[in-house]
Amino acid sequence: MRRTILRAALPIAALTLLTSACGGGSTVKAAARSNFSSTQVTTTAAKGPLAALTWYGDYRAPYSEDPLKTADYPEETILGNVCESVLRTGADYSLNPGIARSWSQPDSEHMVLDLDPRARFSDGHPVTPADVVYSLARNQDPAEASNYADSYNDVTSIKATGAEQVTLTFSKPDYLFVRNLGILAGAVVEKAFAVKAGTNFGNAQTGVVCSGPYTVASFDGTNSMVLKRDPDYWDPSRAARSQTLTFRFLSDPGAIANALTSGSLDGAFDLPPSTVTTLGRATDGKLYVGAAGSTTQNIDLIVSRFTGTLGDVRVRQALSMAIDRAGIAKTLFYGTADPLYTVAGPGFWQSGPAAAVYSAAYRKLAKAPDVAAATELVRQAGAAGKQFSIGYAADSPSQAQLAEVLQQTGDSIGLKVKIVGLPDQQYGNLFIDPRARAAYDSFLTINYLEFPEAADMYMSYATKAGIQNFNGYSDPTVEADLLKAQATQDATRRAQYVVAAQSVVSQALPWIPIVAPRALLFQNKAVTGAPLTFSYMDDAWAAAVGAP
Repeated sequence: MRRTILRAALPIAALTLLTSACGGGSTVKAAARSNFSSTQVTTTAAKGPLAALTWYGDYRAPYSEDPLKTADYPEETILGNVCESVLRTGADYSLNPGIARSWSQPDSEHMVLDLDPRARFSDGHPVTPADVVYSLARNQDPAEASNYADSYNDVTSIKATGAEQVTLTFSKPDYLFVRNLGILAGAVVEKAFAVKAGTNFGNAQTGVVCSGPYTVASFDGTNSMVLKRDPDYWDPSRAARSQTLTFRFLSDPGAIANALTSGSLDGAFDLPPSTVTTLGRATDGKLYVGAAGSTTQNIDLIVSRFTGTLGDVRVRQALSMAIDRAGIAKTLFYGTADPLYTVAGPGFWQSGPAAAVYSAAYRKLAKAPDVAAATELVRQAGAAGKQFSIGYAADSPSQAQLAEVLQQTGDSIGLKVKIVGLPDQQYGNLFIDPRARAAYDSFLTINYLEFPEAADMYMSYATKAGIQNFNGYSDPTVEADLLKAQATQDATRRAQYVVAAQSVVSQALPWIPIVAPRALLFQNKAVTGAPLTFSYMDDAWAAAVGAP
């Protein structure tokens, strides 16, 4: 459920020294500001059907139609429309009935799913407990190589316990797992088809059989994927409005902007910041820019190892203290991002009963950059003149420019920063191979969680077993507090445990948070109904998009 992803190039305007840019001397203008509130979660509801809908499928085509194989923007934008999860995640991130018409936890170590007897796969076969058990258990099978396997670490059994019922058992008290059933980690596929297809399951020739409102009509593996409406979809209240849905895959920001303004694309999520100015002037559609906290995305500097210059926590603190987050958000992201002072920022708790707890803790962390104090901290650490390295994706100009800013920041407080651009494969290896990480002191990441749960975000990188613990960080108080959070059903009490852990992690800085991108959506005048939050990841969002 935790994803570190490599994005394609997102070119933006040439960067001058950020120190002058933030002081008012920049020629780069922040062109965006929020034009929908944090309480507005969709565009206007659609009233009519569409013959066809064409959407931006993100920077590349999916690697597979199998919902478990890759957790990245293309797969998670598209496949939730084909392969439904056990539960549905609403545009406001609420969990709602889906294949399971109800769910409950009779105690902290068991979850009971009661299935909707109406649920059918696209071939007409009923969705049975055997299909659900098989689908969820695929995440635990090493041969399946599920990208969501870590989400099932505490699941000890998945069993059919009735004609329309499945029960999960956990190895420890767990009130967090349920969120995974509303993303592709909980996607349900037809067991008989998948078993027969074997290793061909999900490839472009064989495909998948699932229960979503769309099925895959064609997929060329590179340029486009066409979905078609299932006329016999089992839940008429959620049936697709468009007869076809075509996804096109573009990596060049100029091409994306041109396709949207010309009408060859009807809409897009996850837009490159450099398209904001052009799309903001469009006359045949509207660019929606979210409020602060409108996504669970975070851009961070990950410390690779606690040796060398960054091994001293004072140096990490000094670097974080000197970063001009507001300037980066304004200049590099055209005003479509916000300063981020802890990795699980406002997007993880913007609303809900625990928001007050998180907000109070976050305000204490939000501080303006202080170069003088950071320089003094470097001196106290005996690190003046010492070097550390930052790895970044060479094919991403935005990462290159951010690396340059961090290099300037380090230089300004007496450090020497070496930045190293890496080809895609080498950069990707940083997230899977300790030997690759060993060559660099730190590296940049664009990270996200599909749902707003701060405990899950911190567990992913600040606990021993965290899937994104790339540097071996460990603190017994953090482990204890996050374990208590996992075992706590009450959201406000859980938040108190999380912010206790957060206070320690924010001082230790195994990851240094930088900015949080805002939600971006472009929709032309011929369509409406798209979500205005990050909830489109893994959900059947496209079913609601239709004619105004």
